[in-house]
Amino acid sequence: MLRLLNLALMRGTRVLYSKANLIASPGERIGLVGPNGCGKSTLFAAILGELSPEEGDIETPPKERIAHVAQSFRVEDVSCIDYVLSGHAPLMKARENLALAEKSGDEMALAAAHTELAEVNEGAVVAQAKTILSGLGFQESDCERMVRDFSGGWRNRIALARALMRPADLLLLDEPTNHLDIDSLIWLENWLRRVESTVVIISHDREFLDRSVETIWSVEDGTICRYAGNYSQFERERIEKLRQQDAARRAYETTAAHLTAYIERFRYKASKARQAQSRIKMLERLESVEPVRSKREWRFNFLKPERLPDHLVDAEGLACGYDGNPILRGVAFSVRSGERIGILGVNGAGKSTLVKTIVGDLPPIAGEIRRGQGLEIGYFAQHQLDQLRMDETPLEQLRHIAPEAREQELRDFLGTYRFSGDFATSPVGPMSGGEKARLALALIAWKKPNLLILDEPTNHLDMETREALTIALSTYEGSVLLVSHDRHLLRAVTDELWLIHDGKRETYEGDLDDYAKLVLEHRRMTQAEAKAERAAARPEAPSINKSEARRLAAQERARIAELRKPLKRELEKVEKEMTKLGDRLKALDAQLADTEFYNSADQDKVAETLREHGELAPRVEALEMRWLELSEKIESIGKDAAESAAQ
Repeated sequence: MLRLLNLALMRGTRVLYSKANLIASPGERIGLVGPNGCGKSTLFAAILGELSPEEGDIETPPKERIAHVAQSFRVEDVSCIDYVLSGHAPLMKARENLALAEKSGDEMALAAAHTELAEVNEGAVVAQAKTILSGLGFQESDCERMVRDFSGGWRNRIALARALMRPADLLLLDEPTNHLDIDSLIWLENWLRRVESTVVIISHDREFLDRSVETIWSVEDGTICRYAGNYSQFERERIEKLRQQDAARRAYETTAAHLTAYIERFRYKASKARQAQSRIKMLERLESVEPVRSKREWRFNFLKPERLPDHLVDAEGLACGYDGNPILRGVAFSVRSGERIGILGVNGAGKSTLVKTIVGDLPPIAGEIRRGQGLEIGYFAQHQLDQLRMDETPLEQLRHIAPEAREQELRDFLGTYRFSGDFATSPVGPMSGGEKARLALALIAWKKPNLLILDEPTNHLDMETREALTIALSTYEGSVLLVSHDRHLLRAVTDELWLIHDGKRETYEGDLDDYAKLVLEHRRMTQAEAKAERAAARPEAPSINKSEARRLAAQERARIAELRKPLKRELEKVEKEMTKLGDRLKALDAQLADTEFYNSADQDKVAETLREHGELAPRVEALEMRWLELSEKIESIGKDAAESAAQ
């Protein structure tokens, strides 16, 4: 359970939000959204106890029951699998107790330690850790590699795996998809659907949020608002809310103008004094409605290429790799004017290797690659931000590319990428990752390329900038080669897919939904094979007599009953609350359906009834969903036991 009670948080002297009152139910999956700098990560820090609220309280599970990915990753001299297992506190405690018992020589302590380790089920925990690592893209051989031997992106995956291993009531994930490929992202979505913890996710990946969460907490208007549903449903409801707020503001302004005009006209006339005073009080009671903050949608464009040759890039028998060691072989393709291609494949399959070979950063090991006359490539690499000059300003960096252009022309162009005024003449070094990514895109766009090759361009971009990039690419007149784990971007921009796997490039005939099914099926087959191997490696179970079988069956029934007991208790509570709130909601429905209620009742009473109904409806819906979840879990406990017995 997570509760925010009249919460206010500040950064420096700036209030991020206040009067935030929210409850996260057990097992609820929540997306925390809002513009960069609004205080999403600050909320996580407050939940973890790393900073204190300015006002209000945060009620959380015990700290040892909260899992999160640490922002600072300390490179340790430990294997990958051991680092991930260190997130499982019960296993670590059991291993520690066993080591102490072995050192002490106390037979009773040793027996107790072995019993504790058996109860934790070390084998199952290790198997789970390997499943998580496999889901996040690691090979079996990676388990024993030292953490220090992995690159930064893979270390982030290891940290995520460690967080997913932790038995927790609350799981906090801050941008978990940034270093994942599509295959791992699809696996993570499915994993999160099965976890029993309450999950809060900060993400700018709209499709990931659509598939992973059922509630949105949006930082807006100086507080945090709750919306039922995934990100797309939140967007629709938010737009409708803004429309209603704007309508209410116009109604307020019209009524207030009429009252003010009447007061000004008659307040000093004796015969109208009483009516004027009455309208003054009405004006004072009239609830002011803030105008909707006008949010101007930000847009930028990739400039129209000066030339659009038909043949851009061709390859035959191409082998790509490093230091003479090919990763891809026999690659053949042709990129023509206007083609828009998305490149799929797991990390390490060779997507970036192929892209670097097309760009010319890597020489072909074998075969031929032909670049058309007039080809102008605009290349955004995964590590493009590191190539910016950190001590220079955006204006200076653009001037290197366009020394002949007038300064005002350069400033106007940078302004379309949100580098206006002093921001255009500020050093790049202190800028955020998203701002640096925008600058890199601006420098590419100035050259008017006819082939854009973008390798994970969205990693540092917020939701608004991703949407602007999606629209810019959709209206771009040149050709596109796109490597991205952002499926919304891929769907909107590309009309052909390449699949890189098993050292080959193939045209993929399905769509992204087909690819997701393919990934999950491959994962299931891999897990089934691993399970079969483990079963084959186990010694054959000794036969037991009927009396022993009955005793074990009774023991198993008792175990299942014990597992179901807390779920049944919660189910009873949910049923009682659901009945109580459901009856109240029906009464409110009947009241609001009665036209006489609006004519006879005080308007404050009408507003209060509408407010209560608006609060109760999502609560009843949440209770119904929880009832279904609990019922399914209770039923699944028996099914899982039966399946295990059958195996």
